[in-house]
Amino acid sequence: MSSDTATIKKIQQKVGVTADGIIGPKTLAAISAALGIPAAENAPQWPTQAQVRKGTSIFGKPGNESALVNIVPAYPLYYEGKRVKTIRVHEKIATHVQDILREVLEHYGQEAITRLGLDQYGGSYNYRSNTGGSALSMHAWGIALDFAPATNAYSTKAPKASLSCPECNAWWEIWERHGAVSLGRSAGCDWMHVQFAKLK
Repeated sequence: MSSDTATIKKIQQKVGVTADGIIGPKTLAAISAALGIPAAENAPQWPTQAQVRKGTSIFGKPGNESALVNIVPAYPLYYEGKRVKTIRVHEKIATHVQDILREVLEHYGQEAITRLGLDQYGGSYNYRSNTGGSALSMHAWGIALDFAPATNAYSTKAPKASLSCPECNAWWEIWERHGAVSLGRSAGCDWMHVQFAKLK
């Protein structure tokens, strides 16, 4: 083990995260908190929806399936009752999604994930328009994901939307640390939906 890795592990032990020697988002967030730096300052800065729709952002053109990659989720996900082995997202967000799901598993554990429906996957890449609109959805770039769709329909508001419950705050905070946006928390609708593009 290199001295650098040993130092990172000591820092991780000090700030209370898994001492694996890897500086990931969780380690950065813990160090930021220890130093009194707001976590939002360290969140990745993704383009706006308008920039994405122009096709000139880091995500390129919509429907570009060559930019998509399959990732293995950190815990079992189920789509319409069937377990999915991989999920397909844009290559630019793949590492973030993997890290997020790993952090969710570490925070909640499998029992709470199942109870809260965080394992109910509603899909990611889908070349289509927004619900009720003509503009392309962020799903058309593979930079949006849906979870627990059965209890978080587009028009279902808090507190009826299951992902709006207080116990799910940590779920959304984990996504937000990676710069992702919850439509439920930002716009008050579509609580199933999270995307790697700012609303404005």
